[in-house]
Parts: sequence; structure tokens; C-alpha cells
Amino acid sequence: MTEVTVSIDGEAVSLQTGATVLDAIHQLGKDVPTLCYSKLMEPYGACRTCMVEQKSGKPVASCHTPVRDGAEYITRSPALTRLRRNITELIVSDHPLECLDCSANGRCDLQALAAETGLRHSRYQQAETHQPPPDDRHPFIKVDMDKCIVCARCVRACDEVQGSFILGMSGRGFDAKVIAGNDTGFEEADCVSCGQCVFECPVGALEEAQTRETGLANKTVTTTCCYCGVGCSLKVNVKDGEILNIEPDPEGSANRGHACVKGRFAHQFGRSEYRLTSPLIRDEQGEFREASWDEALDLVASRLSEVREKYGSDAFACISSARGTNEESFMMSKFTRLAMGTNNIDNCSRVCHSPSAFGLNQALGTGAGTNSFQDVEHSEVIMIVGANPTEAHPVFGARIKQAVLNGCRLIVLDPRNTELAGLADLHLALRPGSNVAVINALQQVLITESLVDGAFITRCSEGFETLAEEVIRYTPEWASEISGVDPALIRQAARMYAGSRASQILWGLGVTEAGHGSNAVFGLINMAVMTGNLGRPGTGTNPIRGQNNVQGVSDVGALPDVFSDYRKLDDPTARADHVRVWGAAPPLEKGLRIPQMFAAAHGDKLKAMFVFAEDIAQSDPDTAHVIGALESLDFLVVLDIFMCETAKYADVVLPGSTAFEKEGTFTNSDRRIQRVRRAVLPPDGLMTDGDVINAISRRMGYDLGFDDGPDTSYSPARVMKEIASLTPSWAGVSYERLEESGFLQWPCPHADHPGTDIVHRDGRFLRGKAKLTSVPWQNPGELPDEEFPLMLTTGRMLFHYNVGAQTRRTPIAQLDRAKEETVRIHPRDASQYDVVDGMFIEVISRRGRVRVKAQVSRLTSPGTLFMTFHYPETPTNILVGPARDEFTDCPEYKVVAVRLQHVA
Repeated sequence: MTEVTVSIDGEAVSLQTGATVLDAIHQLGKDVPTLCYSKLMEPYGACRTCMVEQKSGKPVASCHTPVRDGAEYITRSPALTRLRRNITELIVSDHPLECLDCSANGRCDLQALAAETGLRHSRYQQAETHQPPPDDRHPFIKVDMDKCIVCARCVRACDEVQGSFILGMSGRGFDAKVIAGNDTGFEEADCVSCGQCVFECPVGALEEAQTRETGLANKTVTTTCCYCGVGCSLKVNVKDGEILNIEPDPEGSANRGHACVKGRFAHQFGRSEYRLTSPLIRDEQGEFREASWDEALDLVASRLSEVREKYGSDAFACISSARGTNEESFMMSKFTRLAMGTNNIDNCSRVCHSPSAFGLNQALGTGAGTNSFQDVEHSEVIMIVGANPTEAHPVFGARIKQAVLNGCRLIVLDPRNTELAGLADLHLALRPGSNVAVINALQQVLITESLVDGAFITRCSEGFETLAEEVIRYTPEWASEISGVDPALIRQAARMYAGSRASQILWGLGVTEAGHGSNAVFGLINMAVMTGNLGRPGTGTNPIRGQNNVQGVSDVGALPDVFSDYRKLDDPTARADHVRVWGAAPPLEKGLRIPQMFAAAHGDKLKAMFVFAEDIAQSDPDTAHVIGALESLDFLVVLDIFMCETAKYADVVLPGSTAFEKEGTFTNSDRRIQRVRRAVLPPDGLMTDGDVINAISRRMGYDLGFDDGPDTSYSPARVMKEIASLTPSWAGVSYERLEESGFLQWPCPHADHPGTDIVHRDGRFLRGKAKLTSVPWQNPGELPDEEFPLMLTTGRMLFHYNVGAQTRRTPIAQLDRAKEETVRIHPRDASQYDVVDGMFIEVISRRGRVRVKAQVSRLTSPGTLFMTFHYPETPTNILVGPARDEFTDCPEYKVVAVRLQHVA
């Protein structure tokens, strides 16, 4: 694009053709008043307060006027002040002037504009209000249309950022107002409660409940969200040592000024009455009693030392946390390997995306997605397999919606009728457990119809001939018998995917947890390699990771068979590096995976476990088996912020710290390393999680080397420095660089490297050539039969996160759709089994039964039920079986044969 040069108040600035005058003003660090403008949305030009003078010509609205080469603009003059004052006077003629009684006092754009233009009173008589009274029905979004200035920023945010199209304008003149749905209210209109409308409101028409009486924040801290794997950057506003509210960071690289209901409004769990405030020790009568930190930590250290000396190092195992920071998980890994002398450490990626990491590493050379979130804006075709990002990853899901609305074609493979399935060009509503069958058929069409990129295959891959011979027999007709998907639809999907210049595949837990997940991942990678859809913007193979740091916890080595950077335990170079840095050789033999830990506990081989911020008694499958393993242990220590289901079986429970109370880093789904910063202090008497780990290790006689003073506090920056020294892909990462740039995406191999937005650029794969892998069709671990005729699949919902321990202790739990578990059942099945919406029924599998309320819904397909696992009172995972992926031991949460039974 060509550049033009303009003058702003006598100062020259050059911009790309098509930029606006307001862009030029901002580029110089200047500003003009605006009410309807937001940099997150298209210019609107309604308020006219951003008018500027031209050297020749009449004043223009700077927000939507393109710059002209050589033009001269003036942003401040007596004439402009009069113009802006007149506009402001007209606006306030229909606006209440009780500023001291308004929660927006001190942060109101209209108030600031009146002050700037010198407006003290209006010459116009205020019209009698025709607006409804304030609406306080929503738990945390409060509406007062009497204060609305009809700028439409809220409506446009709902459309252009969130993509929900819930809000609209109604009425004219003094009667104009914002409405939700058909003027029914936010919840009734299926609002997702992201709060973007509140964020954009320049006055006090839309506000948060907790800001009404508190005044302005004392400080604002930028940190990274502690919920899903999108990694939104957030502004935490703090008042008198407590979180006042949270807003999305307009400069956030992953979220660009957007947040979801959880990141925005679910922060109060840190002040919950249910939070643990003291260490707990189980007494001889089996009851918990409060203890001092010294007593609890001494007991943990002595009991773990006793197990190590009496039964050997491998009698201990540790489960680290995807909710914790990279630094904490690295410390847990070092503690387990050196202080305890075993590689028995794993994390919850084992039961979610371990097939993704395994498949990507085997096929391409690195265990993470290839592209960045922003690439959906460059994709011509997006294929989403087994993922529901508008609920599980709402900010990224909204970005996908915007891409589709802007012309990107969408293919969805999912048993459920998700929101994105409703927007898709093609929806392949396959049966649960049939992923590999459909993916093999897609590959068959690509090959038999010559839809592949032969030159890319020859130059950049290996194994094509073997793959072609294997998949030739997996026809769309064959796949249709297994999956229920029309063969014509499979062919259409393959042609659409192969026929674009930039096609991207995204997948979620519906792939990795739905029967032979690694094989499904191999198949999706095969499709990208065969069509040359890798190494370029808009292309790639990208798992959408679940929890906030599930990528990072594996990256830094909290795994039983690799060090950080996925370097093998027997790699001579990796071992030499660790000996050099750690001063001791880590154990060589591979450790236990999480399912193997449970089996070892049942077999009386595993005697002690340390579970860090993971509620395995609620989140892991075959719950009865998990609980039996915990009860078989001689000693269990749990570090968590609540008395979770797992903690109920512990011998010692240590109170944890929230992400708002600690320093460190998270790594999001697209390899983006970002800072976590302390916004508030932990409650009196509590330690941070890293300090707890450090203190236990010191009491066991092992110095982790991260002390930050004479006490047991540790330095997260020092931990990151050690991570970088042992992790080639992170060698260029440091706190100093993160503070400067805001984020770094690995690989980042040295201090001058900018980070990597797209891995394997131009077909230069980290393993040399991409490996094409043929995968056989295998049935999932269980199938429906006469006794269990329905298939249950599980997953997340919009309003809760993982086991829901945090979100259930916030105002989100007051939302109607978030209050309790339901089983979603298609109307056809409901009719067949005499199920009425709202009635309680039992869902029974081969392992157990749960009582749950029925929700009759067309969002699921006939023959398929859906439940979440957010509610401990409805232990969904007790229904899930022991079947696991053959390569990674990832469970089959998505494939559970069940029957329904009326409650007596």
C-alpha cells in the first residue's frame, strides 16, 4: 500500500492510504473528544464530537474521514470548541445531570467532554423522560436507559466484537433506547454476559453492580486470565486491597480488548467464604483440624521422606496443575525429580490434549499448534472438529464468528448442533466415537480426486505412498455406515477444504477424548500436509487447548517421560544440561502417567501423592476407580484454594493462592507466553503456591535454588531464568523481555529472537519432513447396545470452567443457565423415553448412575445426550469408562453408552 503524508496541528505524519484522520491524530500521540468511536469497531460517525478543521474546506468527522495526501488538519480551535460545546449541550438536554449520584462519575466521557468545552448548564429545557426505570434483574449487568446517549457503541460491540447480535435500538428521539432481544431483558435474550457492552458504554447507562458504591480504583494491574486457553490480557482494577472489577485490556495480544463472562465477572472466588484459610491435618479419628504452617509443612516433609526411604522414590507421584504458573510447575518437576528422585509427575493434559501434543510432535516435530489466533482472519476455510469454542473459548469463538461473517467458509464436524454448526456452510453431525472413520474418508477423497498438493508432498513430507494405500478403502460410503454422515457431505467437505488458498483445521476435546484421539489427530495433520495447508497465514493444524496453562505445564516438563521442551529423558544433551544446571543427574526411567498412578495405588505400589490444584476426584473418568486409588494411599497431600472433592481424601490439605495473588507466567493455546501479575495479596496467613513448594523442598533438605530472601519465598523471575537455560525453544524468554513486548511466542531460541507466530514456515518442519501416518479404523471403547442404547458425550458450558470450583463461587452461579447440571436430550428421544423438560431422570452407564434434570433441546442430535462435569453434586464422570487412547492414555470422555430411567 502507498503512504500519504498529512499535517496535524502543524506536525507532519505519514500513514497508509485508507487510514483516517483520527488514525493520524492518534499516531502522533494526540487526541480529540469522541463519544461513539471505539478502536475495536468500525467508525460510526454519529456523535460528531471528533470534528476537525481542514486548512481548506469545511470541518469533517475525523473518525471516518480518510486522510488526503498533503492535507492539513487542526484539532483545537475556538470554533471547534463552540461546535463541540453545542453538540454536548444537545446531548445533555436528554441526560440526567446528577453526576455525583452516578457510578460513572469521574470516568464518564460525556462529563469529560462537558468539562473540556466549558459547558456548565444547558439552555434547553430537559424533556420529560419516557425511559423505563433502571433494570437490575441481571446479576452483574445493570441498565439505566435514562442515562443512555444513543451512541450505539453497546449495540455495535455486541455485533462487531462478540457477534451475538442480541442488542438493538428501539424508538426515536427522546424515546430511543437500547433493547435486548425483543425488549425482554438480557438473560431472556440469550445474552452471553461477556460485558463488552458495559466496557464500551461511555456513560453510566450500562454498569457493573459492584462499581456503584465503591468509587474509582486505587490501582490497575495488567495480568493474564486464569480460565481457558485463550490467554486474555485483563486490567484488574483494585480498590483498598480488593478487586473492584475487571476489564479486557485493549492492548491484549490474544484478546484485543475483549473478554468473556468468566474472565470479566468471575473473580470473586478469592473472597469466597468457602476458601481455605489454614492448613488442615486429618487426625486419628479421621476428622480435619486446623494446623499451623510449620506443623503442616513439617508433617508433609517428614511423611514424604519416610515414603521415599521406606518404599523407594517410585512409591511417590505428583500431579501438577494447569491452573498454576509455568514457574510453579517447573518447581514441581524439579522437586519430584531431585528431592523425591522419581519421574512420576504428570498433569491434566494427560486427560485432555495429550493426543494433540503427541500427534503434532510425532508428525511435525513440536507438540503445539502451528499458527496463531489471528490467523483465522486470513483463512478462507476453517474446519472445526470436535470443538465448541463459542462456549469453551468464547473470545476466540467470537473471532471465528467474525471471520465467518466476513466471508470465511466454515466446516464443522460435531455430534452437537453448536452455535458455530448453525453458522457453518457444512455441518457433519457424526456419531460420537466415529471421528477417525470420517477423517479417513476425507483423506480418501483428497487422494482419489487428486485434491492434494503433489509438489508440497514430495518436497516436505514422507510416507505418502503408504498412507494412500491404506486410506483407499475408507470410502465416504463406508464412513457413512459408521458415522451417519451423508457420503455426499463428506465429499463436499474434502473439496471445500482442499479448494481454498488458506484452509485451517481447529480441533478440541471432541477429537482427543472421543476414541483413539491420537489417530484422529494424525489424520487431521495428514490432511493439512497433503494439501500444503501449513506454514502460511490462515492455514495450520491447531488444537484449542482447554485450561489457562495446560500448554505451559507440559512445555516446562511436568510430564513423566520428558523434560521441558519435550526433550526425552535419555537425550544425552538434555541430561548433560540438567546436570550442569541442577548439579545432579535426574532419574532416567520413565515415570507413571496419571492412569498408571491410579493403577499403582490400587496395586499397593504407589504409597504417596502430591496433588497440586487438580480435582482428580471430580474431573477424571471412572470416578469410583479414582477414589479407590486415593483411599489406597498411605499419604495424600493436596494444595488447593477450596476443599475440593480430592481434598476430602487427603491427609494434609494446604490452602493455595489464586492467580490474582501471585507472579509468574501462563502459556496460552497458541504458544503465547504472558505475564501473570499480583493484583492483591493473599488473605492473611496464606502463602503463595510457589512458596509452599519451595518450603516443602527445603524442609526435605533440598534447595531448589530459587530463594528470594532469608525466608522460604521464591523468585519467579529466577525460575524463568532457569527454564530458559534448560529449554531451547524458550532460551530467549525473560521477564525483562515480557515486560517490554507483552508476550513472546515460542520457539524463541535467543534473546534477539522476536518469537514465532507461525511454526514450520514454508514447509520447513522442525523434524525435517512432515510424517504422514496411516491410521486404522477401530471402534471406540464402548458402543450402544440394547441395554445402553444412547450415547452420552460430555464437555464444558459457557458459564463454568473445568470442575467449576471457581465460577460456582461467583455471581455467575446466579444466572439461570449456570445454576445446575442438566442432561440435554433431543425432542425425538425425549418423546421416545417419556421425558419432559425440567423433570428429573437417572442417567445410567455400565459404571454408575446420576440423577439430573432433563433439558429437551435440539442442540444435541437424536441418540446423543450431553452433560457437563462442572457440578460435584452431579458427578458426571462416574459414568465414564476406563477406555483410553492407545498412545497417550487419554480417556474417552465423549463416548459413554447409557440408558435413561425415570426417578421413582
